[in-house]
Amino acid sequence: MTRSFAVSLPLEPAYLRNVLFVVELLDGVTLARVSQGLTVVAEGLHGRPIVNTGGLFVWLKEDIAPLRKITIKPGVLPYERLEIDAAEVELPRTRRELSPRVDYPFAPGITGLRGTVIETRVATPVAVPDAEVRFHWLDEDGVTWRDAPAVGRTGSRGDFAAILRLARTEVPQLDAGAVTVRVRVGRPGVNERVSGDLRLAQGRIADPSTFPQGKDALIFAWDELQP
Repeated sequence: MTRSFAVSLPLEPAYLRNVLFVVELLDGVTLARVSQGLTVVAEGLHGRPIVNTGGLFVWLKEDIAPLRKITIKPGVLPYERLEIDAAEVELPRTRRELSPRVDYPFAPGITGLRGTVIETRVATPVAVPDAEVRFHWLDEDGVTWRDAPAVGRTGSRGDFAAILRLARTEVPQLDAGAVTVRVRVGRPGVNERVSGDLRLAQGRIADPSTFPQGKDALIFAWDELQP
């Protein structure tokens, strides 16, 4: 599969015998490790990470007590910015998936959508930034709803990209080639809310400009979502 941005592994060695902790970053769509083109900062620590030959961000030994958070800045890469609080850092390795931005170059065969989360439907809507977005999908039994593991995140304008990544043993119900999903939105410190049913063409990314159910169906107003 051809990619339009680099995810190859650098060659700098890390001295593993002196490792304090490791951060592993994965492309949230392909699950490939991402190690180039990112700025990764451990706020509160003096040392900068080394990237080892396996593509892991490695901090060498120092006092970890001052660590406040780890910030991942994607630069020009098509991922949302990510912050990991010190309390969420797992030793010796912390693994996180990078959420795709709306400009992510999805390969053919990926099921998902590009959408927007706003507070309410008014003439000048207010965006809902930094919200987690994931799919709830209908199993082939037509009864059971399951959570998709891939998590998207809204940007400063409330826009997001979400995908339906399934394990080999997971089979959704299909209706004329369409998967039935609901969009779950979670805001910091607030319970998740969920949309009504959407039908997404399997293997395609739905876009507001071409979605058969209308572009408004891909704009999710927080006050219309259900607990």
